[in-house]
Amino acid sequence: MQAASAVEYPGRNNSNPLGTPELEEGLDLVQLRKQFTDYATVKMEEIDENRQSNRYYHGEQLTETQRKVLRQRGQPEVIFNRSARKVNGIVGVVMKLRNDPKAFPRTAKSQNGADLATAVLRYVLDTSQWKDIEADSVLDSCKGAFGVCELSLEDGDNEDPDIGVKYVDPVTYFYDPRSIRPDFSDIRYDGVSRWVSEEELDEMFPGSGEKIAQDSSGYETTAHDYDRQYLWINERKKIRLVEHWYKHEGQWKWCIYANWTILARGDSPFYLKTGNVWQTRSRYVKFAYSVDPDGQRYGLMRNLKGPQDAINQHRSKAMHIMNTRQIFARRGVFPDVEKARKEAARPDGFLEYDGNPDEFRIEQPNQEFLQQTQYFQDAKEEIENYGPSPAIVGTNVNQRSGRALAMMQQNGIAELGPFLKNYRTWKMELYRSIWCTVQRTWNAERYIRISDDQEMAQFIQVNGMQLGPDGMPQLINHIASLDVDIVLDEGPDTTNVMGDAFDILSSLAQQNVPIPPQVFLELSPLPKQVKDKVTGMLSQAPSPEQQQAQQLQMQGMAAKVADTQAAAQKKQAETQKIMQEAHLAPLQTLHEMTQDRNESALRQHQMVQDHEGRAAEREHGMFMGGLELALKARDQQHSHQMDRAHFSDQQNARREQMEMGGEA
Repeated sequence: MQAASAVEYPGRNNSNPLGTPELEEGLDLVQLRKQFTDYATVKMEEIDENRQSNRYYHGEQLTETQRKVLRQRGQPEVIFNRSARKVNGIVGVVMKLRNDPKAFPRTAKSQNGADLATAVLRYVLDTSQWKDIEADSVLDSCKGAFGVCELSLEDGDNEDPDIGVKYVDPVTYFYDPRSIRPDFSDIRYDGVSRWVSEEELDEMFPGSGEKIAQDSSGYETTAHDYDRQYLWINERKKIRLVEHWYKHEGQWKWCIYANWTILARGDSPFYLKTGNVWQTRSRYVKFAYSVDPDGQRYGLMRNLKGPQDAINQHRSKAMHIMNTRQIFARRGVFPDVEKARKEAARPDGFLEYDGNPDEFRIEQPNQEFLQQTQYFQDAKEEIENYGPSPAIVGTNVNQRSGRALAMMQQNGIAELGPFLKNYRTWKMELYRSIWCTVQRTWNAERYIRISDDQEMAQFIQVNGMQLGPDGMPQLINHIASLDVDIVLDEGPDTTNVMGDAFDILSSLAQQNVPIPPQVFLELSPLPKQVKDKVTGMLSQAPSPEQQQAQQLQMQGMAAKVADTQAAAQKKQAETQKIMQEAHLAPLQTLHEMTQDRNESALRQHQMVQDHEGRAAEREHGMFMGGLELALKARDQQHSHQMDRAHFSDQQNARREQMEMGGEA
């Protein structure tokens, strides 16, 4: 038995497997068996839902009644297991966002103690393969109802036991049915129960197998026992072995029994410290995905069953409609109706009859087919939109840094807030339990490895002894006497941090930022041997021959560089000349064009002046000619006037002579 073998502490007597002092006995066997019976009776509904959820996850989503109805309809059994893909995607995202445990000090004096606690925690978890246990427990909580792991004590290399963490199958776990907290902090008892063979029991507790096998007293069973009953078909006798942990008079105790025989019992060796008070605890650390108002624990599959059923039903109905034909015919057209129906449903069917072709028609319900496919798409989107989207869970995740991935998934995992809170509380409780148990059980000197590098492993001495400044021996890193204020939390995952740093440096290098190659090697995901080999090649001092060859090579490279620079300078001068010519050519052209325009304007102005001068001369000539004619006319007029006046004077003189002659 996994749990019992962990409790059975090697090297101790069988009556006290954990090696604890002889203490007063707790509850008797009748009371313990009644507690298990209470769980099996009260939690029947939760157990049935857990079984159904596990079946849904593994693709067994149709009951025998549903299969019978589908066969009667001739409808195909179709299962598109989208719910399992969603569960696996959420578990994968949670694991990518996981962090390593880290102890933080509350005061400056507690820094050394916090570093020691961090090293101890990571040492215990690494030796227990904690990452695999963590992933399995998260998957159990999502597909079933809760995840469970257990603390273990095993013989170490020294006098002190080694502390470990082991996975527990939730099917075998039972607990106080009155508990309603997701972290099971309100339970009074819990444990593990499973069937073992007589041979297995003898290996755990020599001489007890045959005696207990003869006890045929009945025992309460759960529905989980019937699911795996076929595994024991060839076993002559199976025995229920129970490891029962319970709280009695404020302290936790344990008892291992089979049927009506107690095999071992004692006080719990696992501790938790609340303030300055030490308290024992159960070895099981567990958490539930969620708890409904009735106190029933359930997993993610409860919210996915409805859409998953809709996907299967509508897809099956759509395929059935796609392969279905409807015949509308006058009575008596086909002598054998069933034969006509079968032939019409076949893609190569053949219908023959004598009569009017308008007496029957074959139709396919296309509208109903489209409705069923739309319902199928709605159910599919309901599952895909729950939690992280397919784009986040699927491709291009490895091309992003851990920080970028966390920011991208922040909105996607918002719906999983209560689950992530329970998950984190579970890990914090486990970390505290490990540290407190270490303080109570580690007293001898030991070394713990704090590096994942197998070639250059670094070790911390715990509970060591050395000479002090006064020459007296003193303890080094004495865990039991370490009284510091430590806050256990989660630090960044070391691998993810190195990957983020490598991504940042790679992006800087692409922008021509000079980065030493040794930095890339240190942060790269290459194996340590490859890193050391390349680093040695980079840092290895060259031989004299290599130095001479390098000098010649450098000289040749310098000559090539000089030639290249001279050619570049010549080419640059030619380029500048060409550019100057190319720059002056437009200016010269512009100057010539301007000069031509100016000369043309000057010629036009001269022509205008010449034209205006000639016009003025013509006007002056015409004016002088007119003036001359006017003067001539005036002279002629004056001459005529003088002639008329002379003639008038002559007339007047004759008239006066005549008058004077007459008077005479």
